[in-house]
Amino acid sequence: MPSALIVLAPGADEIEAITVPDLLVRAGCRVTIATLADIPMVKGSRGLPLAAHGTWDLTQGQTYDLVYLPGGLGSAHACRDDVRVQELAEAQLAAGRWLAVICAAPLALIPRGLAKGRRLTSFPGVRAEVEPHAAAWLDQPVVVDGPLVSSQAAGTTMALGLTLVRLLHGAEAAATVANAIKAPLP
Repeated sequence: MPSALIVLAPGADEIEAITVPDLLVRAGCRVTIATLADIPMVKGSRGLPLAAHGTWDLTQGQTYDLVYLPGGLGSAHACRDDVRVQELAEAQLAAGRWLAVICAAPLALIPRGLAKGRRLTSFPGVRAEVEPHAAAWLDQPVVVDGPLVSSQAAGTTMALGLTLVRLLHGAEAAATVANAIKAPLP
């Protein structure tokens, strides 16, 4: 059973923080939501409470098939500035395991040059900050370049989630989940 870590930071976009793990669970993925905060609850970008399974301590000594960084500017800045997240993201890509980012979260790739030589996308509002650190910025809902998967914003979260289901579980699983929730396949 594939495993996924959702990194939940204060200011995470609510749709992005909930939709992807929901779709992964529907496909049979073992999902862990760990927060960077001191308690397993953060305030989302729209002020809604978002809960986690626990704090960052849950991740110690673990490896995951997928690490996902939801967007929201507060979350993106927290992930960009947190050494623990930087180390995890770098290790994830170095090992060829999936790293997914959405919206403003590609900002977290900048400090360690994790987008260098890769094509990606992001929320258009952070394109000017992200693009110089990548091989190319693409105006597409979801971009897969090696083990890095990027997506644009809350409105593309369903496409991102179903893409991640396909990458982790196969095309048939993605089609099954999409059909069950009456969503189009990306």
